[in-house]
Amino acid sequence: MVGCTIRKPAEWVSVLLRSKFFGSCVDHGELRKNEKNLFCVDCTLCFCKHCVSSSAHDCFHRLLQICKYVYHDVVRLHDIQKHLDCSFIQAYKINGEKAVHLNPRPQLKDAKSSKAKGGGTCCEACGRHIQDVPNRFCSIACKVSIDEEITVNRSHKIISRPTSTVSHHLPNFEAEENSYENGYTSSSLSLTESSEEIQAWWNSALRPKKMLHKRKSLPRRAPMC
Repeated sequence: MVGCTIRKPAEWVSVLLRSKFFGSCVDHGELRKNEKNLFCVDCTLCFCKHCVSSSAHDCFHRLLQICKYVYHDVVRLHDIQKHLDCSFIQAYKINGEKAVHLNPRPQLKDAKSSKAKGGGTCCEACGRHIQDVPNRFCSIACKVSIDEEITVNRSHKIISRPTSTVSHHLPNFEAEENSYENGYTSSSLSLTESSEEIQAWWNSALRPKKMLHKRKSLPRRAPMC
């Protein structure tokens, strides 16, 4: 038996959903009831009951017992919700206890349409029929896929938002330089010329006017008769 190594919390869920259960244990092939129906949350491995009872497995590790319901793998809701949020997942009663599916069940198209007419709702991930209206997912895998999609979308928005804001507020230095070379130089020259004309007019307007007196023509004597 391989020794146990503790993994990150995000890894054990994906390993649980990919694992194949109820196969014969290689280490205890000669013993009865050696199907691998136990999953260790801490070392993310499948075991049989003989592996767990042996000294090679840590007795303080968290274990989940996988059961069969209509030929599909399920886990008790009371056990899995201690380690994973299972809200809004459709639960079924098995031997008086509630259980949830690990992966979505296969469903025929005709059965899906006929059940949808009878009431209930559909899974947000795979579209399968759900009996209870408050629930939104038919299995753990469906809820995990939707949660991962929401997380990815949020991360993209957070990353893209500062980039657009910075680019929006950054000044266009090249445009300003071109406008200074092309427009501002000519405008400054025109303003200089116009200011000179205005100053000249203003000086002429304020300059005191000289009193102009018409000089009388030279007196002429009358001709001698």
